Amino acid sequence: MQRALIAAAVVALASACSNLAPAEGPRHSFAGAHEFGATALAFSPDGALLVSGGYRGEIFIWQVEPPRFANALRQHTDTVRALAYVTRERLVSFGDDGLVLVWDLGAGAPMARVQAGAVTALAADAGTVFTGHRDGQLRSWRYPSLQPLNTVPIDGEIIALDRRGELLAVATAGGRVALFNSALDWQRDLQTSGPAARDLRISPDGRLLVAGTWFRLLVWDVASGDLRSAGNEHQGLLTSVDVSPDGRSLVSLGRYTDSAIRVWDRDTLAVQRRYQAHELCGAMIRFSPDGRHMASASDDESVRLYDLARPPTGASSASAPTPTPYF
Repeated sequence: MQRALIAAAVVALASACSNLAPAEGPRHSFAGAHEFGATALAFSPDGALLVSGGYRGEIFIWQVEPPRFANALRQHTDTVRALAYVTRERLVSFGDDGLVLVWDLGAGAPMARVQAGAVTALAADAGTVFTGHRDGQLRSWRYPSLQPLNTVPIDGEIIALDRRGELLAVATAGGRVALFNSALDWQRDLQTSGPAARDLRISPDGRLLVAGTWFRLLVWDVASGDLRSAGNEHQGLLTSVDVSPDGRSLVSLGRYTDSAIRVWDRDTLAVQRRYQAHELCGAMIRFSPDGRHMASASDDESVRLYDLARPPTGASSASAPTPTPYF
């Protein structure tokens, strides 16, 4: 009886999260990479490596060319929620266990750690690590020691952060989107409309802020605060977004009822390319820093690589490569 109920639940979830519209397949799929689901992604600064986090707290490093498993990092005891490369040899992670870790990737071990409580969002660079928290606290930590620097209360649970230069963007579960500087001084709130913004991403030139929400892609002009939004082909929440390194393209990944991937023109918000849906709910999508690849993570346990240098294929002829199980 229990097995039958589990099987029924899996089938229902797969039906809810799948998107069967023909589209381009990935170049490579690390199938079964993370048991129970892949949850977080980050490319190394040179784009040669991809790091992914999983539901059980594991962090795996993958070589991009040719695609293969490279290493495993194990310190978190609960789901990894965010990863941020600072240099090729330094990585910051946080998990549902409340740990924020700075990794020495050469040694394969943390060089600093702090128990930060209920962390819900992360951004990092070579000077500072920023964390958002369920209790509405916005905190900064010195990198790489993780010594506390500053704390600012925000109205409501923080669900997304991004940092570009002196600009720090913050989104809350209550729908607020605000800009701060690196000292955590409030600058201004941005125009919002509808449900909360997810997975904030600042464009490389600092001019645009991009997010997903239910059924819509959100794009702010940072200087004016004006908001553009576009209804799109996703059938539910856009759980993850990113901006290409040249700033010309945006990408979105669906979650609950649509795990497909769409690449958008920044100016027109028209769909440029369509990629096949994951078998289960999407978790995160990222461009590589060199603009050559994208990667996506999903509850279906896979991590997928997409080669953007390959010319678009006809939707009717696109097919996914045979997945390669790793664990």
